Amino acid sequence: MPDGVSRKLRPRWILPVLLVVFAALCVGTSLTKRPWSDEGWFAGAGYNLAFHGKPGTLVLEPRGYREGIDRYTYWTAPLYYPLQAGWYRLVGFSLFSMRTLSTVFGLILIAAVFFFTRGLFNDEAVAMLTAALLSFDYVVVMGGSFGRMDIICTAFGWAALGAYFLLREKNVPVALLVGQTLVVLSGLTHFLGIIYFFAFWFIVVYFDRSKLSLRTVLLSFLPYSIGAIAWGAYIMQAPELFMTQFGGNAQDGGRLALLADPVSAITKEITERYVVAYGLASHSAGSSGPVWLKSLVLFAYLIGLGIVLAVKQLRSSRGTHIVLVLLAIFFVIMTLLDGQKLSYYLLNIVPIYSIILAVAMVHLFRRSWFGKLAASGFIFVVLALQAGGLVLKMRTNGYANQFTPAAEFIKSNAQPGDVAYGSAELAFALGFEGQVVDDHWLGFERGRLPRFFVVEEVYEEALDGRRRSTPEVYSHVMRTLELEYELIYDRSHYQIFMRRSPEPTPKSANLEP
Repeated sequence: MPDGVSRKLRPRWILPVLLVVFAALCVGTSLTKRPWSDEGWFAGAGYNLAFHGKPGTLVLEPRGYREGIDRYTYWTAPLYYPLQAGWYRLVGFSLFSMRTLSTVFGLILIAAVFFFTRGLFNDEAVAMLTAALLSFDYVVVMGGSFGRMDIICTAFGWAALGAYFLLREKNVPVALLVGQTLVVLSGLTHFLGIIYFFAFWFIVVYFDRSKLSLRTVLLSFLPYSIGAIAWGAYIMQAPELFMTQFGGNAQDGGRLALLADPVSAITKEITERYVVAYGLASHSAGSSGPVWLKSLVLFAYLIGLGIVLAVKQLRSSRGTHIVLVLLAIFFVIMTLLDGQKLSYYLLNIVPIYSIILAVAMVHLFRRSWFGKLAASGFIFVVLALQAGGLVLKMRTNGYANQFTPAAEFIKSNAQPGDVAYGSAELAFALGFEGQVVDDHWLGFERGRLPRFFVVEEVYEEALDGRRRSTPEVYSHVMRTLELEYELIYDRSHYQIFMRRSPEPTPKSANLEP
């Protein structure tokens, strides 16, 4: 390779380029992806904290385990909401700004995994390829363009591991303190941050147990004390609501339900998380295009794992041993502590699969000219699949083609003071000051009859669940819709019902069956 080209492609320039690519994919996805109810739930609390100084939300109906949610948000870990509030005060509030916060932490995640991998293997090529795989990874890009706390939790956790490797050779106590602080921040962002507590201490004990003293260890736990005091002070503002919301969320979501049945937990982990996430189930996410092609990415990870286990040189290396132990830690905790088997939690473990695949491909590349050809082709296919899925997602443009027309239709027919019951995502268009209430019971308990009922996929599933579990609620909702409401809009994934009144007929919605 000519010297000029070689200089341009020096490794120090590769990581920034990859981060730019990742940011571009996230921005494109953020601008075109239809908002999701979860984003509305979490944005409501962040919005209120930023502009009203109140840690509650008006978007969710304060009932069941969300009792008091209009005053305090206790049902999730607390850190995401002040992070949002600070970000909104800095850049303004919108769906895009909420998603941009996730993008920023996605950049931190990729950089952290890069430094961790380089420190572990002392191999720039493995670290760079890992960063490349993550920059194009569908799960990671989705996490970086969703208004949820998952990628923030993951970024803090991997930053703890990366920071430790950056600092340990100079000052182990400082590395411990910085790493533990980041672990605490991860845990205060999402409950799966507990993964990084075990992963971090495994790394510390493996590399530096001889350098540990009782004083150093005790000092490193100072961040836990500070975090506990801060969260405890917030909890004590309304401890009864904390017990109702936090405990109720854990129970209602069945998060710990599989602890007593590890065999079933493993089965569900594979069939309900991996199979669904990678396009092998009939209800896998993505309604257009060859969704099953996502499975090839999963098979690529498995091939990488197979190569690492089959090649003695790789299997016996220290770096491989550590990564495999980390894989076991992550897999076991996610298997046992997440009964819901949500696909976006794969964010935590995908970096490990990427590291393993990178190790395998770099080894293959260095063996022979055929290995170079095979590894390069393999990686190209993996990256192309990931990027292709993302581009296909952007081209559908659910934001412009589905969400915006429905939201604009409501606004064009709404009057001051009107309230819409429906998915919290509508608040990004209608407002977070009580204009939208997300209640799957559709006002059953309080006997409310809002101006609009909006039904989309989430509400269809909720109503179907009510039909089976609480038929009296289902009957009430169906009867109310029949007697009191008129279907005025039916297209692009949304059905809008407006309460009958002697007012003029609303604008035509071009109803579709």
